[in-house]
Amino acid sequence: MNKRPSLAESMRAVADVPATPQPVQTPKPEAVAPPPAKGFYAATRVGKKKATASLSEKAHKQLKVLAIDHGGIEALLTEAINDLFRKYGKEPIA
Repeated sequence: MNKRPSLAESMRAVADVPATPQPVQTPKPEAVAPPPAKGFYAATRVGKKKATASLSEKAHKQLKVLAIDHGGIEALLTEAINDLFRKYGKEPIA
């Protein structure tokens, strides 16, 4: 049975090969395609931004336990952010 080639050795071999310069071509305006979409987003997340926080291990576990009975972590965080907005006299729009 032959041993598979090492991935590291294969990568070194490719890195050692000098790149051949490619001629620069200017695309015609009608030939330029729009950039591809970046990843997949659920329809419910279109137009939304993410916000993160670092929690202690105990706080994270407690949040997960609460989420089991209350519709998930996202629902709890949305409720908490809306409560924070109300506390500071802002419209609860989260």
